Amino acid sequence: MKNAWKTLFHYLDVTLYCIRMSILTIFEYPAMILGWVLSNPIQFIVGFATIQFVVNEFGSINGWSYGQLAFLYGISVISHALSMIFFVQGWFMGFIVLEGEFDRYLTRPMSVLYQFFFTNINCIGFTDLIPGILVFLYGCHKISFSWNLANVLLILLLLIGATLIRGGVYIILGTTSFFTRSCNDFGQYTQEIFDKTTMYPISMYPESLQFILTYLIPIGWVSFYPVSNLLGISQKGILPIGNPILAVMGTLLAGILVMIVSGTFFKIGLRRYESAGN
Repeated sequence: MKNAWKTLFHYLDVTLYCIRMSILTIFEYPAMILGWVLSNPIQFIVGFATIQFVVNEFGSINGWSYGQLAFLYGISVISHALSMIFFVQGWFMGFIVLEGEFDRYLTRPMSVLYQFFFTNINCIGFTDLIPGILVFLYGCHKISFSWNLANVLLILLLLIGATLIRGGVYIILGTTSFFTRSCNDFGQYTQEIFDKTTMYPISMYPESLQFILTYLIPIGWVSFYPVSNLLGISQKGILPIGNPILAVMGTLLAGILVMIVSGTFFKIGLRRYESAGN
């Protein structure tokens, strides 16, 4: 048990050091930081403005009010930002495989998967948190969300689970490069799917698609199911739950399961790694 805690603190210490180094690196280019701070929030704010236009024209989206959609949108963007900070490297795993960069990870006495993601923290992803938090707080204000301890804990667990789901999907897609020997970037396509399905109620889609987004690819658990139950929105979708605690724990469980599957798949893929040599 003592060795386990020692190992955990060692990994945390390395992670904090890597975050510090990443911050120092990006501050070497202040103009780049300014560009990201300006451009990243704009794309999400424009997307949210589109939702406002639709609601103003039609009154609601599948029974969701403007404030409820703001809450849903904010949760989606925050989990997106967290996945960009910790797991966006999965988008570029194909390039790392082809260049033989995994060699240096294999020679170090730490988990290869951990090194790949947590020694390259993407601090630029913090710029995505700005619009996500602003829209989320605006949605909380519009619906008079109760900030009690229970709800705060549920929100935190929800974000952890949602981030794990996104990160696990990125790992799975990136790991395919071990088998294909290709540097195809599925990241942008995956992100488009996440954006179109987590920022809006999936109950607006056909039941066949709802089934896929619930049981086959657990995207519905990123925001729709936990948020609809947190806000008490009655749904006639593919999986009506009716209990916010169960819905949030479902998201957390889905995130853990996706990470276990992705980690196992990564280990299998790593066995096929052939380095950059002959």
